[in-house]
Amino acid sequence: MWEEIGLFVLGAIVILATGPRLSRLAEDLADAFGIGQSLGGMILLGASTSLPGIIISFDTALGGQATLSVSNAVGGIAAQTVFIAVADVVMRRGPLSEEVTASASLMQLAILLFLLTLALLAMLVPTVFTIFGLHPATFVLVTAVFLGFRMIQTSEVEPKWYARRLSGQTTQQDARSGSKRTRRDSLLSLGLFGEYLLIAGLIGGAGWLISYSGQGLVAETGTSPMLMGMTGMAISSSIPELVTAVSAVKRGAVALAIGDIIGGNVFDTLMIALGDLAYSAAPIYRDVSPEVPFLTGVAILMSSVLMIMLIRRETEDFGTDVGTESYLIFLIYVSGIILIFV
Repeated sequence: MWEEIGLFVLGAIVILATGPRLSRLAEDLADAFGIGQSLGGMILLGASTSLPGIIISFDTALGGQATLSVSNAVGGIAAQTVFIAVADVVMRRGPLSEEVTASASLMQLAILLFLLTLALLAMLVPTVFTIFGLHPATFVLVTAVFLGFRMIQTSEVEPKWYARRLSGQTTQQDARSGSKRTRRDSLLSLGLFGEYLLIAGLIGGAGWLISYSGQGLVAETGTSPMLMGMTGMAISSSIPELVTAVSAVKRGAVALAIGDIIGGNVFDTLMIALGDLAYSAAPIYRDVSPEVPFLTGVAILMSSVLMIMLIRRETEDFGTDVGTESYLIFLIYVSGIILIFV
């Protein structure tokens, strides 16, 4: 037992130590490639910080644990949406939605809602046929994610929404706009990108340590797969998103933080597809427990609230410098957990 605890702590320390540096590298690379903060957050941060969850879902599906695999993926999406509220609290200069360049973020949310709804329908509707042993929804999920990249890029290049500056505040993007891009060549150097890959690999390995030790603790304590998947495994594997998002918000890169979280959530839907690939008994959607579709609905509701608030550009903060959407997202998440296990 103590060995598992030690491995868990080691993995958490590695993620906490390397997460802020990964955030800075992703921001610089997004700037150098000219793809914007939101798309850069989705591709660079979203993919790399999702590695721990991907490892968990694939490994547990190989072991025949359908509920643990899918609840880890969907639970991670719900937990990472709560991290938006945490980032809002850390920013402390008004509602977070006030400083988001909304065009790409809204497109990310629309794609995420489509993917989650598709996964929910696959769990609720009986499987009529399979393609090479996989549920048809798996092929649609993968195709939709990659087509979504193109739509997000288009919305970034031709934005229809603009960040609204709070009085007395300037965004990091504005501060850079007038500067000369003298660092572009150095940012594109092989050394910088190699450092990014190295840190992403370390975070992925640390996530595996958390997964391995967490599953060992579950085996000894007899915790239910649903509880461990949606809380313990999901939250622990989502530590990279929390660390990098908070780090980005502290430096004023709000769009990067939102891109990290929502982009990571889009990547997390691919965990379900990978779980279906690794699960040999049947399409994985069929064998999950009844609580998993409900959890998926909770994640859809939380993402819908976030999308509504980004469109409205919420200004009410109840005198706390924290947006209304943050209160609502946290309330929905806690209520969902209570309803599942009470």
